[in-house]
Amino acid sequence: MAFGDWLHFLTGGITTKKGRGFLFGEDDKLKQLENLSPEQQQILQQLLGNVQGMGGQGAYGQATNLLQQYLDPQSDIYKNFEAPYRQEFEQQTVPMLAERFAGQGAQGGALSSSGFGQALGAAGSNLQTNLAQMKSGLQRQSISDILGQYNTMAGLGLGTQPFSYYNKPGHQGFLPTMATGALKAFGGF
Repeated sequence: MAFGDWLHFLTGGITTKKGRGFLFGEDDKLKQLENLSPEQQQILQQLLGNVQGMGGQGAYGQATNLLQQYLDPQSDIYKNFEAPYRQEFEQQTVPMLAERFAGQGAQGGALSSSGFGQALGAAGSNLQTNLAQMKSGLQRQSISDILGQYNTMAGLGLGTQPFSYYNKPGHQGFLPTMATGALKAFGGF
């Protein structure tokens, strides 16, 4: 027992926690230590909030909303995406086919033939197939991007240990120490 403990006991007695600890001892205590500064805790809370909401304000929310639009096949984003391909088809492919079939008939009747209709139908079908494949690729990539964001952010947030514990060992008090000493002296323990 340290002199400070004796002094504290004599001035405060048993009415204080330290005085009772001096007399009777204290058990081990598990203490919690903060591992993060207040700024780091705030960043962690924002990160976990973003994982829960996955949206909201700012560039992160805008990017998430854009990715979600790619998941909707009826979204305006696909209409804007398809527009240049359809324009190219109408302005280049159709005239090219018409020119090829117009040159085959002396009277220009080849444009009304079933061959021209079949070629135009096949070209249109190819356009639709290519657009569908590109849409599908964009959707797959969007799903992968969104899941990647969730996994990255959740991993950062859930992998952080904001606090840890340590054991503050207890001690035997003055009275138990004296009693043990007396029992040993008189009882042979």
